[in-house]
Amino acid sequence: MKEIQQKIDRMIIHLGGYWRPLSGLARLLEEVGEVGGALHDQDEAALVEELLDVFVISTCLANQYAIELDDQSNGRGERLVHHAYYSLVREAGEVARTLNAYEGDKKLKASSTPGSLQYRIESVQAAVFDIAREIELDLYAEIGSLIDEKSARDFGRFDHTPDPITESSVRLYTRFKPGRYWGGIEAKPSEEASRYREREYNMERFLKIAHVEGLDGFVVRQPDEPFIMTSSLEQDWKVPESFIIDEEWHGIDKFIIIRKNW
Repeated sequence: MKEIQQKIDRMIIHLGGYWRPLSGLARLLEEVGEVGGALHDQDEAALVEELLDVFVISTCLANQYAIELDDQSNGRGERLVHHAYYSLVREAGEVARTLNAYEGDKKLKASSTPGSLQYRIESVQAAVFDIAREIELDLYAEIGSLIDEKSARDFGRFDHTPDPITESSVRLYTRFKPGRYWGGIEAKPSEEASRYREREYNMERFLKIAHVEGLDGFVVRQPDEPFIMTSSLEQDWKVPESFIIDEEWHGIDKFIIIRKNW
């Protein structure tokens, strides 16, 4: 599954980049509805296409939260197609519930369960595999063909949307320290730390969900001319006491990492 996630990541970058998570969620729910439409119309060709779309989009959402998915090709044992579809709808709804709390207007509960997003995305994919098995679809083989086709046909199709999983800071840092990291946008030379904080929208997202989602850190690559600070990074970046800031050198690059303070 790790290889599939990497291939889908390369495809998405090739096409232009990830959508914002709530846009990806809207697309996921749209495709789940289209699976239902294909089942209703008994259109197997359309069903295959929509199942692939659900699998790819759900994998994209996992990638955006640096989640390493487990293989769900054995499914959950739903032997009837309509039962598996009910499971797909239920689990897609649970993904929506979680992402609405992470990214939308719904308040994130203090009792939110770590790992719930991974479990729900894997449950979506398990339902997809259950349906695929009943129609004798080799999902992994079809995914490989789909990636090749889209990479060749749709280069640059999507407008680039900045995403914390695609920033150069995190792509470089995780070569040295693998883990579940997000990255910050490129800093300007001698930029005021408080101004960078205003520009870096994804840092706020990280501080909101890092503990419940299990993210390891938020990485900022320090510019050649360091940040200008009024007091300290912790204060200028308004980092809560439940987080600490580390500094690391890797080769010629210095990284500033916000980590959870356990």
